[in-house]
Amino acid sequence: MAPRSSALSDVIACASLGLRDGISPKLIAFSVALWVGAVMLWTLILVFAWSVLEAVAAFITAWVFLGIFRIFPGWLPASAREKITGVSLADGGQALLGPVFTTLTWIVLVALILAAIYATARIAVEFWLMPAIRKVVERHYPPFPQHPPYSLLSTVTNFAKTSTVAVVLGLPFLLVPVVNVALLFVLFGYLNVRTLVNEALDGVATRQEQRIVIRAARGRMIAMGSLLAGILAIPVVGLLTPTVTGAATCHLCLRELRRQREGSPEPHL
Repeated sequence: MAPRSSALSDVIACASLGLRDGISPKLIAFSVALWVGAVMLWTLILVFAWSVLEAVAAFITAWVFLGIFRIFPGWLPASAREKITGVSLADGGQALLGPVFTTLTWIVLVALILAAIYATARIAVEFWLMPAIRKVVERHYPPFPQHPPYSLLSTVTNFAKTSTVAVVLGLPFLLVPVVNVALLFVLFGYLNVRTLVNEALDGVATRQEQRIVIRAARGRMIAMGSLLAGILAIPVVGLLTPTVTGAATCHLCLRELRRQREGSPEPHL
């Protein structure tokens, strides 16, 4: 097994290469177009479905902070337990926390809107922009033998299956306060990378090779996804996250594919 530092070096290298390629003028123009389109779409949705989104934010806020007490009410003092008994979780949260709950709900609502805008741009990257990103990345590698491209159905199935497995595995941990926030961050980062693997290897790897790459690089996908997710918090640079993540994923997958074909030992986290 290779030393831990080699895996971390690989993660940092791929993230750096993704940043380099993701800020090419062509991809910057695509990124701006994606964000403008996503913002316009969600502005329209907000106008027509504000009350629905507000209710969803209230429920999520109540579940994050009080969900475990709905399952184990005995953990709360009797006076607090009365406030969340016989009412909806959101109403219970409002009765129990008052203005604090209102503030938290607004924070969650803003976070949901921003996440929805990002998810829209991110989905557009997967189904529209990845071919352009990969052309930029592949210029830095020797030509790969071509294989039949994956079908659109396989791309959709890959996205749905990966997301479902991650949600099912992570659901029990979402009941634990604080841990749920950290877990969501890690899941978000991993899915950000994992769901792009299909497009990163489309036409250059067989299905069997794709599975081998995923299995060998899973730890690095989690680490790199978490690292790149932090870029979202950086002003302006965060707008380039979809293309940077796409480019970094291409580098990680192509490097691992080449390593597997050459029989080199892969780094592990």
